[in-house]
Amino acid sequence: MPPTGSALCYLLPGEQITSFTLTSTKESAMTRILVFLSMGLLASPTLAFAVEHNAGYRGIGYIYFSFIAAVLIYGVNDAFGKTAMYVMAPIILVGLFLMLPPV
Repeated sequence: MPPTGSALCYLLPGEQITSFTLTSTKESAMTRILVFLSMGLLASPTLAFAVEHNAGYRGIGYIYFSFIAAVLIYGVNDAFGKTAMYVMAPIILVGLFLMLPPV
């Protein structure tokens, strides 16, 4: 039977580290999430520079306000629950969209 859970921390004398033990831990899932988030963060300036050079700050504003909206919506979900998040998410998104700089 292959080891599960925190197998990397508690290996028995006869067990070996396999590809299953490296990908079945909670730490590897968090590493994958952090890699995807860092890839998105590093790719975000590319999205801002993809707009024409006379576009102003609206392109980078979309990116910054997207991160701000994600944090605010997560905070509402964490503090008040899923029902409040469903109510506040559209309000937060529309409010932040209206705060974007003009074209």
